[in-house]
Amino acid sequence: MLGAACERAGIAFEVIDAGHAAAASRVGAGLISPLTGRRLVPTWRFAEWREEVWNIYRYWEHELGLPLVREVKIRRFFQNEEQRGWFESRRAVPEVAAWVTDIDDHGWGLQGALQVETGRLIAALRERWQRRGQLVERRVAAEGPSAAERPPTIWCVGGTIGAVLPLPWQSSRGELVRGRIEGMDPTTVLNDGHWLLPGEAGDVRVGSTFDRDNLTLETSAAGQAELIAAAERLAGQVLQDPQGDVGLRVTVPDRRPVAGWTDPARVRGVLGGLAAKGALWAPVLAQQWCADGLVGDQLDPAARVTRFKAGRGGWGEAGE
Repeated sequence: MLGAACERAGIAFEVIDAGHAAAASRVGAGLISPLTGRRLVPTWRFAEWREEVWNIYRYWEHELGLPLVREVKIRRFFQNEEQRGWFESRRAVPEVAAWVTDIDDHGWGLQGALQVETGRLIAALRERWQRRGQLVERRVAAEGPSAAERPPTIWCVGGTIGAVLPLPWQSSRGELVRGRIEGMDPTTVLNDGHWLLPGEAGDVRVGSTFDRDNLTLETSAAGQAELIAAAERLAGQVLQDPQGDVGLRVTVPDRRPVAGWTDPARVRGVLGGLAAKGALWAPVLAQQWCADGLVGDQLDPAARVTRFKAGRGGWGEAGE
């Protein structure tokens, strides 16, 4: 998305990309929900950025000739009485009530959500930039030539960002399953702690697991069984042709993205810490960064890397 924002702003750029074997955005559902988690916490910047994100993805739909974004409803089911109690205690809060609809004895609906085909978008942009000579497939060492010997570099390397900038990153691994279930409503995502996303022609995705201990890129028998059972529970049907996938996510303790230059000379930058919210946060932060020619003064202050303390041993915890 940073490369895409540079292209739209007329800023010369080159993407150096070793592929996306570990990228959550390659395999994820691209769901953008107004509320997060069991306790119905408003998603950071959803209300402020939703329309801007919608317009960015719609631009790339037109430019690439591909369907990339759609509006969906999320149907959330009560898992237990504790969760029902949390809902009842939160449903009247204005930033929650604005998105809640269709309440009944079994659950409730969330309106305003978006779903982005992030994997499709990544593939199309990579192909576009390869044709134009703007994408090079190789790896770059975190410690390489000095600043004087290479151009300014912004690191957007997801789950591997810890090798580049020593912040208090928290990585997690998520598994998904793809398969087929006929007759699902493609406009409605089902959620009972796991989510089931219907797609085109009976295709579905179900996710996801959360594991901070095992950060390998291999699916697990237990994780796949858990997700297949969730799909069949939510759909009331057998999941056909299940195939697993896995990706790595990374965040920081305050659960906000990390963006901006890490040095006054604007030689090394970072855009990361997107966790499961990259489909919402990445397009807007990229556009903000490019708004002043990559100076970075337009970046949301609450997302800037400068909120962390830079000391002699590197970067540390968030400051005041």
